[in-house]
Amino acid sequence: MNINISTLLDVAIGLIFIFFVFSMFVSGIVELINSLSEQRASLLRKALTKILGGNATDFFNHQLTKVKEDKFWGFNKPVNYLSADSFSTVVIDLLAKADGSPLVGDGKPTEQVFEKIKQAALNHKDEAVKELIRPILAKSDDFKTFKAELEKWYNGYMEQVSGWFKRYAQGVVWVVAALVAIALNVDTIHLTNRLFNDNGLRDRVVAQAIMTTKNGGETFAKDIKFVEYLHTNDVTLVDTTDSKKFVVKPNLTGLDSIAVQTAYLRFVQENVAELSLPIGWVSGEGKSPFQPGQSWCLAILGWVLTTAALSFGAPFWFDLLLKLVNIRNTARRPPGNPNPSN
Repeated sequence: MNINISTLLDVAIGLIFIFFVFSMFVSGIVELINSLSEQRASLLRKALTKILGGNATDFFNHQLTKVKEDKFWGFNKPVNYLSADSFSTVVIDLLAKADGSPLVGDGKPTEQVFEKIKQAALNHKDEAVKELIRPILAKSDDFKTFKAELEKWYNGYMEQVSGWFKRYAQGVVWVVAALVAIALNVDTIHLTNRLFNDNGLRDRVVAQAIMTTKNGGETFAKDIKFVEYLHTNDVTLVDTTDSKKFVVKPNLTGLDSIAVQTAYLRFVQENVAELSLPIGWVSGEGKSPFQPGQSWCLAILGWVLTTAALSFGAPFWFDLLLKLVNIRNTARRPPGNPNPSN
């Protein structure tokens, strides 16, 4: 078969679009696992127990902490996010009440309260609290500075905790990607061969890829990137009239999680079912379970390549897809016609 640059570009676009679709599917499963396992909440509790020691129980039982618990279908979901201000407020309140005596005055953050906090921190029975507070007190001349330094330290510590979750989430992504590749028989080598040799399949996939990226994917990109980032960060997306941007969202509610998973499933169903992709296992007595032209020898390597590809995530493949579709449109634009819409 005579293979030209145009064919190679279409094959690349088709393969990247398939990776994009199944990355969405993997992300949906990962988000469901994260929602059920409450891993964010578990890591937050582990991190705060590490620095607060025996006081961690009092911290999580504090009213200002418990009020942040989410309710879903009548069940309490543990706190999975605490701002620096919330952390410092609860810690300061616990320190000020450490000896059981009432706060000075009306309990407002006065310098008298700060003196009490210093004494409580230096004489605290829990070594973990001493190790946390003493270095911060050494850099603080007054209550305002102490609170600011405590929040600054907490923000730095939470970046480390975010790293723990990202490593966990990436591990889950790899496992889920491998299971999806094998269970659905998504073989990169076989898909590439079919895209090269089946003009009808290639044209259908490329057409769907172009439709998805139309107008820069402006009607679609926000949902893709929103849901993809959820299993590593608590973010939401603000859609304004002239731009779209990510902002921090303190807590992903149960309804948010269901909406995210619905978005994944809807997108995968709308694309995989219509394209008749050469994936899945062949059933029937006496038949090979593989797709026509597929073999055990290359299938294993194909699954490994698919697993690695899906681990990059949907945003990576979507951005690359946009670039290749733009290159294709530019290359096929008639000479002398600067307007791509004509």
